[in-house]
Amino acid sequence: MIEAGFVLLFLGVSFLLLSYKQLNAIFYRVFRASTKKEPVINVEKKVASSGSSSGSVYGSNEPLPDPTPLMITPEEVSNYDDRPWRPFRWPYHQTMAIFKLDINHWLDMDKYYMHYIKEKERIRHKYGKQNFDMLPEGYDGCFELMETVTNHLIARYPLLFTVLKDGNYEKGKTGDGKIIRNEITKEILDMTLPLKESPLVYVSKLAKEDFYVVKKNPTDGLHYLVGAAVPFPGGSFGIDQKIGHHIDTIHADVPYYKEKLKKSMERWFDRMKPNDPVERASWYITWDVKLKVNNIYQRPEFKPNLEAEMKSTDPKEFNVRVERQTLRRLPKSNVIIFTNHPVFYSIEEMKDEPMIPSLLKKILYEGPEDILKYKNFPLIRDHLAEYLDKLVTRQYELGIINDETPLKTQPTYPFAYWSKTNFDYVNGWSNPSPSYDKKNMKTDTLKNVKLADNE
Repeated sequence: MIEAGFVLLFLGVSFLLLSYKQLNAIFYRVFRASTKKEPVINVEKKVASSGSSSGSVYGSNEPLPDPTPLMITPEEVSNYDDRPWRPFRWPYHQTMAIFKLDINHWLDMDKYYMHYIKEKERIRHKYGKQNFDMLPEGYDGCFELMETVTNHLIARYPLLFTVLKDGNYEKGKTGDGKIIRNEITKEILDMTLPLKESPLVYVSKLAKEDFYVVKKNPTDGLHYLVGAAVPFPGGSFGIDQKIGHHIDTIHADVPYYKEKLKKSMERWFDRMKPNDPVERASWYITWDVKLKVNNIYQRPEFKPNLEAEMKSTDPKEFNVRVERQTLRRLPKSNVIIFTNHPVFYSIEEMKDEPMIPSLLKKILYEGPEDILKYKNFPLIRDHLAEYLDKLVTRQYELGIINDETPLKTQPTYPFAYWSKTNFDYVNGWSNPSPSYDKKNMKTDTLKNVKLADNE
């Protein structure tokens, strides 16, 4: 016991003599060593109701756990790949298809972080309220969102976000709050009271996700959009067309929403608890990696030669844009936060994954007609058909699939089959396909692209 006491005393004195950077390095190594375990990707956590499995805090009255620190450095972010989404289903129906969200993955990190943050700034300054807006009744929810995002990122990524001044906002006094440094962008964010900018601006300087803030109206009991920071809608709509409207209006154009999703969504919103976060993913195909408006949803007045451009594009350059989405309720303001984060995967990089080319071909031609039209699949499917057929034939020749392989949703849905094995804490998830170059940045293709007036 005496020897142990001397050791503790020595360690305590030594820590006092160390610099901040030395301490950071020590904790970095310790945390990395202590977190060498399998990543949490549980494809069996599908949500059927607001209840939860035994032993889980989900659906109970317990607070959500803090995220586990992921000790990646700013330098490592530039090579880090996020979870590999493959949300392809057959039969292909319009459903909510939600899963319990591991809170570690609420705000994920990847090598495109800098690109997303820069694009958010560009779009915010150029388009303003078309993509960023907040109603007076949404301020409390947006402020709590800022607090929640900040606290989450500090806890999850200790080496990426440094606290320069720690504090809370409970008393509401001038000077209360946090000042943090984003170690990736090198920007210092002063979030002390009174705020110098909208809470949504701070959120957009920290996280690469889009955020929708939804609040229940006590008069009619329905949910309305009261705040949004959505620079990356993918389509040609703007938040200025949605803010202040009921969620039914927002989803008016979504196929089968009224028939299949409307009632279940309102019921879900009513039941959702702060410790009941969920995630889901939707997808479409396009031949670019732009964030604000993708080519597949462009309007003729902005790109009059769109179809000719599409037909001149090599099918190998087409990408699946996955819209990775989460839903959670914040405890103080009681608002519901909907996040959306686009991720691009080329069809070429998925060609060695069992049944993926077959599923894409099947959905493009045999999916529900209204959904196919909504995603503009008829525009591109004939151009992609021969390429997809060759990929299917290739999988037969390589023995990846055979005549007895069922064409259906894959067992690891909504993730790639290799998602549980090809992971490390420095590089994230690494696609084993020879067709995938981890160092290649898809956004490099934008360097010589002239953006349209609405992009």
